[in-house]
Amino acid sequence: MFDKIVKSRINPFGRCKGVVIGSRSLKLVYPTKIMTVNYSRILGFCKLERSLLGHQLEIATDKDVIVVNGLSHFNAIPQVNAINSAISSFIERKIELIDRDFKKAALGQYLRESRLQSTQRIIEPMVVLFNKNCESWKEHISNKHFERMNQFTRLLPLSKSADSLRKIHMDRVLADRISFYDSIESNPLTDEQRLSVVQHDDYNMVLAAAGTGKTSVMVAKTTDILERGLAKPDEVMVLAFGREAAKELRDRSKERLKKADISYDLDKQISTFHSRGYQIIAKAQNMSVEDFKKLNMSRLRKDEARKEFINNWLITFIEASDDNLNAFIETVYYAYNPFLSKSEAEHQEALKGKEFFTLNGVKVKGYQEVLIGNWLFKNGIDYTYEENYGKEIGQDIGFPYHPDFLIKGTNVFIEHFGIDKDGNTRAGINKDEYNKQIIEKIDLHDRMGTRLVKTFHYNWCDGELESELESQLKAFGIEINPISKEKIIEAVNQQDFIKNAVHELSSTLGAVRSEDIKGDKIRERLETAKIQNAKSHQLLIESLRQAYVYELTSRNQLDYDSMILLATEYLQNGMFKPEWKYILVDEFQDISVSRWKFLMELLKAPDCSLTAVGDDWQAIFAFTGGKLEYTTRFKKELGNHALAKLQKTFRYNNSIADTAGGFVMKNPEQYEKRIVTHTKVNTPEVYLMDNQDAERDPVQATLNVVERAILEIYEKDPSASVAVLSRYNKTKDAAKARFTKSRGFQKMHFWTLHGSKGLEADYCFILDLNQGAFGFPSERKDNEIVSALMPTIDVYPHAEERRLFYVAITRSKKRCYLVADPKQPSEFVLELLSPEYELNIVSEYFTPEKLAARKCPNCETGYMKPKKGHWGVYECSTGLGCTNHLGERTEAVDCEECDGLAVKKRGFGECISCKSRFELCPSCKAPKVVRTHSTKKYLFVGCSSYRGGEDKSCKFVSSLSPVHKKQLKDKDRIPL
Repeated sequence: MFDKIVKSRINPFGRCKGVVIGSRSLKLVYPTKIMTVNYSRILGFCKLERSLLGHQLEIATDKDVIVVNGLSHFNAIPQVNAINSAISSFIERKIELIDRDFKKAALGQYLRESRLQSTQRIIEPMVVLFNKNCESWKEHISNKHFERMNQFTRLLPLSKSADSLRKIHMDRVLADRISFYDSIESNPLTDEQRLSVVQHDDYNMVLAAAGTGKTSVMVAKTTDILERGLAKPDEVMVLAFGREAAKELRDRSKERLKKADISYDLDKQISTFHSRGYQIIAKAQNMSVEDFKKLNMSRLRKDEARKEFINNWLITFIEASDDNLNAFIETVYYAYNPFLSKSEAEHQEALKGKEFFTLNGVKVKGYQEVLIGNWLFKNGIDYTYEENYGKEIGQDIGFPYHPDFLIKGTNVFIEHFGIDKDGNTRAGINKDEYNKQIIEKIDLHDRMGTRLVKTFHYNWCDGELESELESQLKAFGIEINPISKEKIIEAVNQQDFIKNAVHELSSTLGAVRSEDIKGDKIRERLETAKIQNAKSHQLLIESLRQAYVYELTSRNQLDYDSMILLATEYLQNGMFKPEWKYILVDEFQDISVSRWKFLMELLKAPDCSLTAVGDDWQAIFAFTGGKLEYTTRFKKELGNHALAKLQKTFRYNNSIADTAGGFVMKNPEQYEKRIVTHTKVNTPEVYLMDNQDAERDPVQATLNVVERAILEIYEKDPSASVAVLSRYNKTKDAAKARFTKSRGFQKMHFWTLHGSKGLEADYCFILDLNQGAFGFPSERKDNEIVSALMPTIDVYPHAEERRLFYVAITRSKKRCYLVADPKQPSEFVLELLSPEYELNIVSEYFTPEKLAARKCPNCETGYMKPKKGHWGVYECSTGLGCTNHLGERTEAVDCEECDGLAVKKRGFGECISCKSRFELCPSCKAPKVVRTHSTKKYLFVGCSSYRGGEDKSCKFVSSLSPVHKKQLKDKDRIPL
């Protein structure tokens, strides 16, 4: 090309004197130098701006923008057009190169979130120039190249167009590898499964509902990564939680890869968290895993050995000092403060499933009464609990009165009153009536000449309960003779406090190790959860933790928790450099804090991608450290990610799916999934049965009902598999003992609900669906401390138990039987009885009328159930929390006018159903009845709890009114 010189005519002060246009470059002429700009360095077409001092030329290069001022008004435009014409072929070539690089980055692989900016930088500089001088670009480049620039423009910012680019990439991969996705499993992968296999963002979440092929995805994705050459075998890691899960993945991968004629062996890729941590530790210490394992594996990694260590340590701990012993005793009780409950319902919920026993084995009604009973025992004061006051003093006082404690051999009684210093009561108690009763009781003792020790809730709040007891008892001449520490320890052992504590401390130790907390952090979490006696709990837990860690370190040994904690430390300190590019985690919903920290260190490897596979609906291991929020708050923790939901199941039918899914999704913390089933039915296949049978033992009565149903199943489906699922081991063991092969029951399985995860059977029976200490949902507060140490944001009522119920129901392939107790029905059963669920109810006991006849009138969830050891008497299924407005326990008896129950009130009983009333005995609150004199044969009023000469027989008698003599006969109740 002929060179042209453009002189600066208008602005004599411009530094640049001219521009020389060459075939491959521009030369900018300055007074002292010439700058050469190759066309290949120019990013876009030159831009011309007009000014009073001449035109201004802008030349954008890959390094900077060069500005030339003072160009001629007359010649600048044709001259700039000449420059742009000269560089047009170079610009088109640049567009093609950028297009190639962009397609490779954005379409040749999955466009990860972390690569958005670097990928955007490939096209962004030219797009910016293109948008500034669009007309010039259109004039000098071909339509094809101009349209490509328009396409680049529409793609920016990539944060908004990334999903469309990802879809293009995934569609191409899915089309190219259709035969692999069709053959890697026994059935072709579903569309959702295929999507989860080809998504490779920095962070990927695969939510797999029960029976939707989670394991299939794990095997397929791992194999796909290796077959496509995305990583070398030693750059891929699959993490499982337990050995059984890891073995299942290995076995499944061998089976499927063999059938698909694929030569890869995934054994080295698949491991547990613990074994992978172990490998990292061994590598960091320059030892083989085999040699390291021989030297460093502690026996304490096994549950029984750990509990043996805790038991021995605990005995030594409480024997070491009185302070340690007292601290331990404080920790074995549910230290409940009733004034913290803001409502009667909250109070009832807090005490569900709770029982309180003193050191000497006396069952009392509350925590503060436990403290009184224990103080009396430790100070050598013999007592009885809630004796009949009238009987003790030998007088009929006209109403039932049972003071809390009576010092044996004296007329000294102890009453503990639930009021604060202003006379206020807890929620649900009538303040005025309760305080009136206090005065009446004090006056009664004064009139009868008995002596009353009075303690109050506020004494406990002020830490003065024991000193008040001591000063008042001494004033009444009661001797204080503290017993020896040895006798206290003996009592602790007799009450199984140590045995029970060992079980709980094992879980507690696991909690603090899983959460990686120690010292004051323990107490902070306990106090945040409003745990009473947090200081004593901290002393016990931290002392155990230190002793346990010392036992490991002094022997240079590791347990399972240490494998994770130490491996994480080595990763943090750079003693091991992770190089894995793809990490897949199975059962991600159960990941703990320590495993999460370990995983985050592994993900620091360059270009590492995480695929978390799990199901928030099946998160049932919070008590072992599982933190559901790492799944439900995945985006908050890690940022934008690829999400796939596996929602098609081949295991169970639509009836089971709709019931279980609708139930678990009530919790807003759970992801929403819409399960599609391969098997469709038109009738409800979740059956509700009652456990009412002639057998008195409730477990055996339940098994009787189950047995009859199983026999019916075998008649219609002889080859069916049947599973019995229970919330507790004792029920499982009873079922296993009943249904043995020798009795003709084949293909039977017996699972706890937690142990059933991952298993399936044609027909499943779910037991323990009742209220109470061994009911489902569990009302036991044994894990209160563990829950406080491992806090969760999931506060929906019975959240984990609801997920456990979902797991239980979805074990069934054909039909699920819920076997429930209608006399104390599970809250879950009551919820399922609402119209939104379609159950096949095969019991008349669950009709609204039958349930209403047994509904407790004093609480929200309770039903009247038979009182253990009291024939014909019923109590509320919610336990200690259910009382009337004076704090008295709710009791009932059968109604003789209908099939309902009559609740005992002050002086009379009233039927829940028919509202008929009858008189109650003033001494014991049993129904008054008509009796016939044994010799004189006249009718009189007696107590229904009369048992002849028995010690606890009620001797109340009174005359029968003339009206009643005409209306009533022997054994009739006295109507009100």
